[in-house]
Formats: sequence, structure tokens, C-alpha cells
Amino acid sequence: MEKTDIPETIQKGMKSLGYDSLLPVQKEIIPHILNKENLIIQAETGSGKTAAYLIPVLTMMNQLSSTTETLIIAPTRELAVQIHKEAAALGAYKGIHCISAIGGLDTDAQINALKHRPHLISATPGRLCDLIRSGSVDLSALQTLIIDEADQIYSTGQMEEMKFILDQMNTVQIILVSATLDENVTSFMKNEYQKLIFHSEKEVNQNIDEYYLLSENKEKTLYSLLEHEQIESAVIFVNHRSTVKELNGKLRKKNILSAPFSSDYDERTRLKTMKAFREGNIRILVATDAMARGIDLPGISHVIHFDLPVDQNTYIHRSGRSGHQQNEGITISLISKQEITSETALLIMKDSSEYVIDETQINALSVPLQKETRGTDFTFVILIRAGRNDKIRPKDIVGALTSRIPFEEIGTIEIQDSYSLIRILNHDSSVVEELRDLKIKGKKRRIEAAKNQY
Repeated sequence: MEKTDIPETIQKGMKSLGYDSLLPVQKEIIPHILNKENLIIQAETGSGKTAAYLIPVLTMMNQLSSTTETLIIAPTRELAVQIHKEAAALGAYKGIHCISAIGGLDTDAQINALKHRPHLISATPGRLCDLIRSGSVDLSALQTLIIDEADQIYSTGQMEEMKFILDQMNTVQIILVSATLDENVTSFMKNEYQKLIFHSEKEVNQNIDEYYLLSENKEKTLYSLLEHEQIESAVIFVNHRSTVKELNGKLRKKNILSAPFSSDYDERTRLKTMKAFREGNIRILVATDAMARGIDLPGISHVIHFDLPVDQNTYIHRSGRSGHQQNEGITISLISKQEITSETALLIMKDSSEYVIDETQINALSVPLQKETRGTDFTFVILIRAGRNDKIRPKDIVGALTSRIPFEEIGTIEIQDSYSLIRILNHDSSVVEELRDLKIKGKKRRIEAAKNQY
């Protein structure tokens, strides 16, 4: 399987995400999915496995259909949103309509989005169960079910919700992505399946250099490391939510562009933090292990274990936040004298080199990181301050937009009660100015950039 075997519309979406060619895991997995096989996939963190299942399911979709063909279940809200964003970008040029259905955000807005009969839904188990029970989701035409991080769904106690969801379905293709395999995970499979292991996660990604630092005072060692190590962006892992808030506060006092990430913060705050980190306005995330699984933040140059992980598996998942998609990364563990004889410390030190801080180097983490600009194939989401309450219909929006931009540059449309979201192809934020004073149904409508560019 080569990139050229994929439809041009999906290739454009891949280009917008920086996929110049297929990664090894994608070349391996895509043909099996296109062949409609039931799969269990084990692949290392950051190997590109999300695109490995999205590219073929989007390829198989009928964009003219008014039914939901693919459902993706994720154990966490952040992962469900991340999958949604990647699916929306990959499917934009084919006209694939994707939505996310997660807890912590407006239920009515999600129900309205479902009325547009999305081709693909990315959801967390709890919210999806609520939407099924309310009759808001129609899965009767579903063709593919993908369960991402299936082992985490089990470990976080969401098995009952998953059983309920599976009971609502007819026979569908099931693709299960999991770091571990046991009878609890395989019970998600209704039919015979082919197990496909690309890379097991028994060791850290080979693109990541492993180091440790012996420390008498971890805070001082951390400050020295942040001051002198050439860090582009990093995640500092701690074991407790209280430590997240405390340590982040100390970093902010040193004018470091850092932000906290843990379950103490609501969904909107966490999504806002991740957006700022992706854009380079936040350089350091101080996080609990809520950040260790599934979440894909490209460009993380360093992972720092301020607190040692509870076990080797957690160490591997934490470290895997860097070195994504064949990029290089660095993971550094801070080890105190009290921890040096612990099992985890001994395992880390066995496979790592001792790090030496080069104090002749100076790094400025008080300045935003300049991200590389994307190529010419990308999309931009606009928000029009008019919706169902204004009796706005899709054809009203299309008719108005085509007076300013070509029809083929108008992507998916989602109409909510008081606003509408439209994806515009091959445009950046300047499209807002191009559409200034646009009239829809005889009235000038306020147009702005959507806050969440999904």
C-alpha cells in the first residue's frame, strides 16, 4: 500500500496534516481494513495508528450518504476530540461530516449536530449511551466500529457502557486498538478476528533517547534542566493532581510558559490548554498520567519524569508522548537518593544513560514557539451568527457563500440554534475578511473564525 493508492480527496487531507507519505504502521494496517477484516491492532505510541484506521474508513465512506457509517469509541474526552479533529481534516476534501460526542460539553449542541446525520462519530462511552437512550443517535446503518485504547476502557470501568453500545448494533466490522490483550479486551469482538501486531509496547520507542538524572533536590534540578536544555516543548509528569497545580505555579513565577493538565480541570479548560500547547503559546505542560495515554501532541521534544512512574508500563506510555511519527524525542527521569533502589528506578537506569546538563547553553521558555506553517492544502472553519432560530438552511448558506467563493471550496455545514459552522477548503483566516458583510436570507450576518478549528 502506497499513498498514491489512496483517493486524491483523502490525500489532500493527509497533506493538510503533514503526511507526505504513509508510515510503516499505516502501510501494514490499511489494506486489512479496506478488506473489511475484523482486527485487533497493537502498535507503539506515536506510530501513526489513528490515521492508519481513519484513512481506510474515510476512503470507504459514501459522502453522499445521509447515515452514520463509522463510530469510534475512545476512553477519554481528549482522545475522542483528537480523533474527531484528525478525521475531520482527513475527510474535509471528500465532504465527510464528522462530529464528537463527549461529556462535559453542551448536550443540546451535540444533539443538533447529530440531526445533520454525520458520516462519522467520535465519542466517549458514557455520553454515547445517553444519546442512544434519548433516541438522538441512529446506528442502524453503521458499517465500522473502532474502539481505541480498548484496554483503557476496561481499566477505567467503562465496560458496562461498552456492552450496552455493542448490544445496539448489527454485525459490523470491528477494529480494536489496544496496548494489551486479555479476555476483557477481546470480549469487545463479536466475530472472528485477525490479530495484527505492528509493534508491541514492551519498550520505549527506539526514536526516543532515554536519560536519568540523580538529584538531591528535584525542583532545583528541574529548573536547571529547563534553563539549559534545548527544549522546544515538554511534558513534565507528576503523580498527584496537587503537585500539578503547585509545580506549575512555581514555573509560571519563573516566567516559563507552562500550564497544568489533570482531572482537576474541566473539559473546556483542558481543551483550551491543549490548543495553546499545539500553537506554541504554551511550552511546558505539567501533567498527571491523564496525559500519558492516547493523546497526540505533535512536536513534544522532551518528556521529564519529575515523579517516577508507578511501573514500567506507565514509563513507556509517558515517554511515548515524544518521538511521534518517527520523529526523535528525549525522555529524562529525575531520581532522588531515596528512589535509587526502587524497582522502577533500577529498570529505568538499566536502559538509560546518565544525563549531564550543559550549563553553557541557555534556553528561553518564556517566549512562544514559532510553529512551521502548513502547505497550501488546509481548511478553515468559520462561524456565522445565524442558525435554526433564524430559519437558516444549508442551501441558504451555500447560496450566499458562492457569491464570494467557489462552490467546490465549501465543505461540511453544521447548523446549531443560534449559529452555523462551515468548513472552507484551501483558505486560512483571511477568508473571514473575504466574507465580511455577507448577506444570508437578505440580512447581513456576523462571520468570525470558529474558536475550535477542528
